[in-house]
Amino acid sequence: MLFSETLATIQATASGWSAEVGEDWFQGRAIFGGMVAALGNEAMRRIVPRERVLRALDTVFVGPLLPGRADMTAEILRVGKSVTLASARLFSGGQLATVLTGIYGASRQVSVTLIPESPAGVPGADQVAHSPWNPDAQIPTFVHHFEHRFVEGARPFSGAAISHSKVYFRHKDESPFSESHLVALIDCIPPPLLQMMTKFVPNSSLTWSLEFLRHDYDYRCEDFWRIDTEVKGAGEGYSQESSLVLDPKGRVAALSRQLVAVFG
Repeated sequence: MLFSETLATIQATASGWSAEVGEDWFQGRAIFGGMVAALGNEAMRRIVPRERVLRALDTVFVGPLLPGRADMTAEILRVGKSVTLASARLFSGGQLATVLTGIYGASRQVSVTLIPESPAGVPGADQVAHSPWNPDAQIPTFVHHFEHRFVEGARPFSGAAISHSKVYFRHKDESPFSESHLVALIDCIPPPLLQMMTKFVPNSSLTWSLEFLRHDYDYRCEDFWRIDTEVKGAGEGYSQESSLVLDPKGRVAALSRQLVAVFG
């Protein structure tokens, strides 16, 4: 089931909304976190006007969201003159799986505007060959919904000597691109810490924070975005990783930060 087809299953229920998520979005022990966060954003978008764009999205993965029916609730926490704060919860089999907070804000006039500069000296996506995943590797099912082209870094568990990656990536979905498409897309690369390991170890995101600098989604799903990720620190079974997300025009569009648990 494509990403857009999964979003299309969302329907109202007595307590909120529900969605059907296929097993092809599985990530080891739970549904792919990017899909989970996108569904939470979609729930909040049912009650937050579109003219207030998504400025930040914070996600806490409380427990596994399993394939099948996902139940969702959303509420408005506060409405200001230009900012709306909302919260969403996702449930799997009656158990709380995810808690999200979304910050949606209208534009305001300010005297200073600063946008991070895009890293220079990186070849374009058309200059980077697509390297398929090793069929013998333990690959999460959801990965097949995306295409990855590694500029720097390597596949997980390849024993690489560097703790960062630069990857072009895109959806394999011909539907119109949207805000929630980007949310899911940003989470689809493997944590760079895993590329330094030589054998498979389970891992799972605990928290994920996104901040959006641009709000232009007039792209095709087949357009390549890029994410530059760096391990900021790792030890005692946890990894702190931060990323710059570049849009298909090469402009910094979002900032991402994750706390990842590594079990091995």
